[in-house]
Amino acid sequence: MKQDQLKAWQPAQFDRFVRILEQEQLNHAYLFSGFFGSLEMAQFLAKSLFCTDKVGVLPCEKCRNCKLIEQGEFPDVTLIKPVNQVIKTERIRELVGQFSQAGIESQQQVFIIEQAEKMHPNAANSLLKVIEEPQSEVYIFFLTSDEEKMLPTIRSRTQIFHFKKQEEKLILLLEQMGLVKKKATLLAQFSQSRAEAEKLANQASFWTLVDESERLLTWSVAKKKKVIFKLPN
Repeated sequence: MKQDQLKAWQPAQFDRFVRILEQEQLNHAYLFSGFFGSLEMAQFLAKSLFCTDKVGVLPCEKCRNCKLIEQGEFPDVTLIKPVNQVIKTERIRELVGQFSQAGIESQQQVFIIEQAEKMHPNAANSLLKVIEEPQSEVYIFFLTSDEEKMLPTIRSRTQIFHFKKQEEKLILLLEQMGLVKKKATLLAQFSQSRAEAEKLANQASFWTLVDESERLLTWSVAKKKKVIFKLPN
């Protein structure tokens, strides 16, 4: 997602972070709650740190570094995801070991932890000292569907930003992709992120499951009505 799209989807948060960048006050640890644009915002901020041809504080989106970050291939931007629904303590301890080191291409490093609520409690606790006393130019972005699922110790040590679901904009996008209004609305309500909605929009197995679920629901409702209105012998 390019920055003009990010601004359209999350205008308030985009403007807030532009001001933060202009004031050179980017914090070392953030908690992004909600998946609608949170990953893209973390990547945007990473680009702003590593871009070689910035326009003011805004990344150019065209230089080598910006393109590699967009593709998830820049060496100093690390994306961590759950494996088998958990982020293990060992994985986080590996990262903690990297925090005391300079980046490969600069002094800075960015770590983006997706579905951060799935960190093992020991893993989350191992990050506390790093958040409080960063030993190098390290920036950590915790992404979660709901900050209440995060440990209180993490919440209290990070700045929290909310990325609200933009349902109407998502419905319009899905209609532009070719879905009829009913399907676009259903998928927008079901999806946790724009990326998930775009992925499912053209997934035949998903719509087959939706059709089968609707048939089952219709059958279940009809059966209940039949039982309710059945006269006693």
